[in-house]
Amino acid sequence: MASTRLADVIVPEVFHRYIVEKTAEISALFQSRLITSDPMLTKNLAGGGRTFNVPFWQDLGNTDSNISDDDPASSAVPLKVGASKDVAIRHNKNQSWSAMDLTAQLAGEDPMKLIGDRVAAYWSRDMQRTAIAGLNGVLADNVANDSSDMLHTVSADAVTLLATHSISPTAILDTCQTMGDSLQDLAAIAMHSKVYTNLRKQNLIDFIPAARGEVNFPQYMGLTVIIDDNLPTTAGVNQTRYTTVLFAPGSFAWGEGSPEIPVETDRNPLAGDGGGEEFIVSRREFCIHPRGIKWTDVSCAGQSPTNAEVALATNWDRVYERKNIKMAFLYTDEA
Repeated sequence: MASTRLADVIVPEVFHRYIVEKTAEISALFQSRLITSDPMLTKNLAGGGRTFNVPFWQDLGNTDSNISDDDPASSAVPLKVGASKDVAIRHNKNQSWSAMDLTAQLAGEDPMKLIGDRVAAYWSRDMQRTAIAGLNGVLADNVANDSSDMLHTVSADAVTLLATHSISPTAILDTCQTMGDSLQDLAAIAMHSKVYTNLRKQNLIDFIPAARGEVNFPQYMGLTVIIDDNLPTTAGVNQTRYTTVLFAPGSFAWGEGSPEIPVETDRNPLAGDGGGEEFIVSRREFCIHPRGIKWTDVSCAGQSPTNAEVALATNWDRVYERKNIKMAFLYTDEA
């Protein structure tokens, strides 16, 4: 009886397109709109280079307007508008899997969908870790170089944990205030599962129905909640400090490139004492960039940065003014 092999069910171009679309569909970061597609990044990824410039116009200044008069000899002096540049880094990543377990599950299901869903779920989690590393890097740069003006803290590591040291509406509002009058743009909040559980215990989490009526969007103070244990924690003497992040839609720009060979399948006939083994390789080329924080490339050993390198303060430098960085950070102590 003929066996179904990966090469029989995988059409590389179709499979890769499905993976790209499915990853965005199931990603909490895309659903929350923290990450939004940027056609210019996608265009840049089609060219060469590890990094590429993202130019932007600076906002008009707050110089008072002129007072009009009727003197023809008096002329107004036009002001100028400035330009600057952001810098983004290309991520080239891949992962491969043995197909033995996959082929054992092919019976009774669409094999391409089954494999595709597994690979897409992997990339969704992997890219979320890269985005969280980016958030950590933005915060580390802010603490090191910008007087922590994007950070509010109620963390004290006190002998006795007080309510004022934990996440609360007051702490959230004070964190929002770090953005000044841009605070109204905030729409989502990312937190560790411990912080989320503490809010659930206080009955402070609402569940908002999705468009299809499914209740699957937790909300806190009107902000869509993202739960991720990759957000940093710091062990103290008496409590643990947790980092919570508030952000507006489009805080991160996204571009998707196309590797030369996005998907490959292969077979090792000698594996398993001749029983044979199949492999699938998935490659992604993308840019996931915090808007207004340029990549300095100071500490990057490879052609693309690791998540640990993405989280380093030395690899980032803010080029937007504070109000235009649509993120804010909160430190809390949680028992």
